[in-house]
Amino acid sequence: MGDRFYAIRDALLLFAMSAVFLNLEPFSLLFVAPLLLYAIRYGERPAIGLIIAALGLIIAFDAFRMRAMLTDKIGLAMFLMNLHSPLSLSAAGIAWLMMRGERRLLRRLMITLLPSLFFLLLLAMFIFSDRALPAELYGTYGNVLAALLGPMISLIVPGVDVMIVIDLVLMLVMSLMYPVLFAGVCASLFIYESARHSRESGWEDDVMSFSFPQDAIWGFIVSWALVLVLRFVSAPLLLGIAAMNLAGVWTLVYAIQGFTVVYARIRRRNRNVRSMTLFIILVAIGLLIPGINLIVLIGVPALGVLETFFDLKKIGEYHEDHS
Repeated sequence: MGDRFYAIRDALLLFAMSAVFLNLEPFSLLFVAPLLLYAIRYGERPAIGLIIAALGLIIAFDAFRMRAMLTDKIGLAMFLMNLHSPLSLSAAGIAWLMMRGERRLLRRLMITLLPSLFFLLLLAMFIFSDRALPAELYGTYGNVLAALLGPMISLIVPGVDVMIVIDLVLMLVMSLMYPVLFAGVCASLFIYESARHSRESGWEDDVMSFSFPQDAIWGFIVSWALVLVLRFVSAPLLLGIAAMNLAGVWTLVYAIQGFTVVYARIRRRNRNVRSMTLFIILVAIGLLIPGINLIVLIGVPALGVLETFFDLKKIGEYHEDHS
């Protein structure tokens, strides 16, 4: 009886934390992280059940909130689009827990995105089943953004055609959809794994020494080459958006490796620094400090790419250890 009480109490506490994250931008991308923590004490299956229960409540709440819009195709399409992120993040968390025995991290990470791609394919089939629906959706979201951002755009750039800027914003959002989603997945999984291994003496050294297989660099190179090629040839717009999303995902893969480079260099000087502390600092800089955040967003993936060729973690090691 006592164990059940604690299990229910912890589930409710983590569920409440998840609900706070879900309604607090930009932390909505981390809403599955507290639910994953349930697996540390109670195992993967109860945690998966908790994630499914939370997702069910999200779907039910959104259906109730948008019930007046669900009578036509455009309202239903917007409802499904709103659910894509929580569905994808929940499925990624479940997939991660189910693949605990998979040692190849890159493979495990990529598999977490497969359910999201499946949801997106079904959503695209629904939207493009009606020829008029894509244009209606684009116009609806464009009008909403124009109402929200129009006054600010006109203030910053007087005389500019607001709808041209809105079109660029929509293209940017669609081009960054999967990198942003993948960032939420990676951050949630890192929080979970750090908590699960927090009492293990070798965890921080494992983070410091981690690197992807050298062959993985071809994913980064080919994806960005495809982006460049599509800038100079005539191709469907959706293909260009897909290429940007693919390149963004591979950039984040090397941001993970770049993070380990930064951590290794810092930890060689101070063994007390924890990887989660550095992670929080870099995320805070990336979100809150203009100008410097660009250095983090570009520099960390660049370090990850360079690590493939130059072993940056060990450069200067002899000098530092024997000075």
